[in-house]
Amino acid sequence: MADYLEEEQFLQEQHKNGWKMVELKLPFSTYTFERCEPEEYIYQLDFKQQENDLGEYLQLFEDCGWEYFYKYGNWYYFRKLKSEIEEENTIFSDAPSRAEMARKVVKFQGMIALVALFPLSYLIPVLLNRNEGKNYVLLVLLGLIIGITVILLGVHLRNFWKLTEILKNEEQI
Repeated sequence: MADYLEEEQFLQEQHKNGWKMVELKLPFSTYTFERCEPEEYIYQLDFKQQENDLGEYLQLFEDCGWEYFYKYGNWYYFRKLKSEIEEENTIFSDAPSRAEMARKVVKFQGMIALVALFPLSYLIPVLLNRNEGKNYVLLVLLGLIIGITVILLGVHLRNFWKLTEILKNEEQI
């Protein structure tokens, strides 16, 4: 989810139009909205992998006025009524904190890309070095696996590029 900034904007617009997000459904990340009063709400996402201090983590946001309302993978969704004080409209108080979150997401995306490459490093030599005649079913399977892996890596490279841009922007602030 390298587009988390765009997602936050999208959710804010929906709330402003009288629709608040209630959940996100797999497999195509389909949003479910509920009718609400049109208000200026700020939506913020945070990326957190460990859940060992979850109570303290959520309490910190609640103490600052943020409503935790959903978790999707390692992404935590928060919202609150827009404040007149601009600094209160973000969960991160400074650019280094925002940059750190982007760094965590980049590392996680890179790890997923490496995991996606692992089956190929094993399957390609095994399937291509078989002694018996070429089995076209196995070659088609190999082609499908390669195709899916290329698509996944393309998505991860796009996400990596977008997150790197976010990281550069945050470090310049």
